[in-house]
This record gives sequence, structure tokens and C-alpha cells, in this order.
Amino acid sequence: MTGPDRVDALEEEARDLQEAYSAEDLTRSGVIASWSNGQVTLHLGLVRPEDIVKEEGARGSSANPTGEEAPDAGEITYPASLAEDLKTERAMALGAAMALHPEATLDLTLFKLVSDVLASGMSVTQAIKIDARKEYRSHAKMDEIDETSLEQVAAAHDVLDLSWLDDTRPPADQFAAFRALETGEKAKLVAYATASTTQSCFARDRQRDSLMHAFEIEIMPDIRAHWTPNAALFNRFKKAWLLKILGEDLGLAQEAVTLASSSKKEIVAFCDKLFAEPFATLTDARRAAVAAWCPPMMQTAGVAFDEAEPTAETPEPDSEVAQAA
Repeated sequence: MTGPDRVDALEEEARDLQEAYSAEDLTRSGVIASWSNGQVTLHLGLVRPEDIVKEEGARGSSANPTGEEAPDAGEITYPASLAEDLKTERAMALGAAMALHPEATLDLTLFKLVSDVLASGMSVTQAIKIDARKEYRSHAKMDEIDETSLEQVAAAHDVLDLSWLDDTRPPADQFAAFRALETGEKAKLVAYATASTTQSCFARDRQRDSLMHAFEIEIMPDIRAHWTPNAALFNRFKKAWLLKILGEDLGLAQEAVTLASSSKKEIVAFCDKLFAEPFATLTDARRAAVAAWCPPMMQTAGVAFDEAEPTAETPEPDSEVAQAA
């Protein structure tokens, strides 16, 4: 079994161990639907306190001697391997945005080069590698990810003026030809080269890198212009995550209820089709949600995942408190 196949097999085994409900769980569990701000929010895989069997409580006590509550089974947490791959995909999207904004990227590149030399060696940003070396990007499923950014970069390459680049000519002759290029053509070349240096990244922290934080907002206000979630991403999510995204983030509460009894493969296919071409039956609000959704740490204008604070829902005074199955 090859390396990627082995990774897939281990991830699938881990999901099976974490996601499956036993027959006893299914007979005791249910769903709570709450109405807020014109939308229905679903809480899946829940049982009432009086329905929890004693054996389950005993297991919970021994496994959690501190008495602290276990994390919500439906809470979305990103494994390290997935987080690293999402960073790679975001760096690719950022590179595409740079290639499509040559003037701004040229200014950034020249500013960094000049500042790094003249500002006592204090680099203004570590977000790009301006040392004439293309960044190597690793990814567990590179052949399956969305290709939008790759296509955009390829299109940017196709219009580059490379007439000056001729290995059969002396470097001085090539340099002379390069200098003779129009300013706009030089900007495209510099932007393409700089775009190839973007490192794996999530949304920038304003405090740690104010330059790239502002620059990313300028050239990539919406990552969805360069990247779209697809089956390769959704297949790495737990079934509970997918239902949570559909029901809570996208407002597709009824669809989430209907798909709860479906296999994860079917839910992944539904999400893949939904994001590839939003359904005509969607309301304007839901269509906008589908068009904008991505993991929060990837959206430039959003809140970085490590800065986000968990929010706790306050139950209604007369409602019963449900516990995770």
C-alpha cells in the first residue's frame, strides 16, 4: 500500500471509530430544532438525561476522572494533517491572487527587497520568500483538490513575455532584453515569480504581520474567487461536521435532517454538487452562504481560527438540557 493510500486508510478507520453510533444509541437519540432569526438550527445525536443508561455514565466517569465535560461530538476541530493541507491550498490561492494583481505585487516585492536591505536587516514580513527560489508545496491529496488557483496561475504564465529568456544567449544579453521590456510586462513577470514563493498559511494575524494582513485583504478579499470546497475536503470531514455545516452555516436545516440517515459518501456527494453549482431552488440568502462558505481560518476577511472564541448557546428557560450521545 502506497503512502497516500495508507493515509487514506488510516483516516477512514479513525472516522469509523469516531463517527459511528451503536444500535442502542440510535434507539435513544433524537434531534432538537430551535428557531432563531428566521432560521432553524438543528442539534443532532442527542439523548435526554433520563434516557442515559447507567453503564454509559460509568464509562464516562472512569474515562474522565476530572469531571470536565467531553467536547461536543459535533464540534468541528481540524486535525493537524488537514490544517496543514488547508494552509497549502490557501497559499496557492494567495499566489493566484498575486499573479492577477501584478502592479500591487510588484510594489510589494520591491518594497520588501529595499526594506530588508535598508532597514537594518529587519524583515517587514516572512510571508513570502524573495530569494529567487520557488516554494515547494506538499499536500496529501494534491491531485484531488480544487484546481481554480492552478488554472489562474497557468493562465497568468501563458501571457508572460519570455522573449528575453534564452539560455543560448549570454546573461548580459538576456538582461538587456529584460530591461527593454515595457513596465507592465515586467510587473507581470515579478508578480508571477513572487506568487510562486507564497508559503503555507492561514489568515494573517494583524498584530504579527500587519503588512500581509492588509495586502491579502486588498488582493484577495474573497478566497472563493480562487478556491472552492470540493469532495476532497468534505471527505475529510466527519459526518456530524457536514450536517452541522449544512444545517447551521448554510441554513439548509431540512436537507440536514433528510441527510442524517444517509451514508457519509452520499452527504459528501451532495455537498460537492451543492458547492460546484448552487441549486436553483436555494433562496438568495442560502445561495450567498454557499458562495461565501469556507473554513473560517482561510477567509482573509474572516476571523483566524486560532483567534476565534467559542460561543455557548444559552438554553431557553423552559427547555430541557440535552446531552451528547
